[in-house]
Amino acid sequence: MIRYEFTDSSVQKEHLHPDSIFSKEQEMARKFSEAVKVSREIQQCPVCNHAREEIIFDKWGYEYAICPKSWTISLASIPDDNLLRDYFLDSELSRIRASREYQDMVTQKRGNLWERQTEWIEGRINRYLGREKFSVISWGPKYLGWLERLERAAFVGKLLVKSPLPPIKENMDEEKADIICLLDVLQRDPRPIELLREISERLRPHGLLILHCRAGSGFDILTLKGNSESVFPLDHIFLPSPKGMEYLLEQTGFELLELATPGLLDMTYLNDARHLIPKDQYFQRYLTEQQDEHLFERVQGFLQRNNLSSHLSCVARKR
Repeated sequence: MIRYEFTDSSVQKEHLHPDSIFSKEQEMARKFSEAVKVSREIQQCPVCNHAREEIIFDKWGYEYAICPKSWTISLASIPDDNLLRDYFLDSELSRIRASREYQDMVTQKRGNLWERQTEWIEGRINRYLGREKFSVISWGPKYLGWLERLERAAFVGKLLVKSPLPPIKENMDEEKADIICLLDVLQRDPRPIELLREISERLRPHGLLILHCRAGSGFDILTLKGNSESVFPLDHIFLPSPKGMEYLLEQTGFELLELATPGLLDMTYLNDARHLIPKDQYFQRYLTEQQDEHLFERVQGFLQRNNLSSHLSCVARKR
């Protein structure tokens, strides 16, 4: 398993969650969630089917349960498919996210981040497949700007699109792909095993899956729990740990090649919300009370090296 430490001061919280719109997105998501009555049943872990009993937090009427075997966090009960369609395809929030103004703003904020992400993907493809052009599927994308950047990448011969969110249109054919990019999608899927099995069917033998998602084992999430502003229903349904991700890939026919948590903002999120840290989290309260930027950087490095950060990246190969 890959373990490394790096810093990049150019990546800021504002690039991921712009203040100008993020609070409005949260409010619309909250109103949608609170208007729906949901089951309080605690279902089995969606990764390993282990029984779950512990509710780690409740947000807007939705309970999140933690699996004692895989340390994966997900909604205690799978939401209704019609509810998810309404939220992602036909809600007020989905219409704002599909607007040209919103899409242009995200492209402007995340342009440099996408450039580095494309370079990272290209490095992995060169390592495992070689320096050629390949058939690529972007699975579940929601940003036009990202697709435009991906299409220009040196490794892309043909770019297809599967299961996008508005305003992106699906564009698929019957051929199997060399590479599938599943970026910030797994966290919104209630049935991760079914999704990855479907993805495996669309890949050629030895094809690559490039995956990025939020990690339920992230330091900021485990500390702030329901007070985390960056995790909320229904954008976040399934939050795997590295252990849970390994098990998930193994079950669905993939060989894990690389897994890391290259997050940069755990301590930023924690410090910004230090007044919301639960009273019994003495260690985390002590850390933030120091207001020592060098200490924050060292702790963030520790989280990266030990795969304890809040964003999970992995490369897997179809067996």
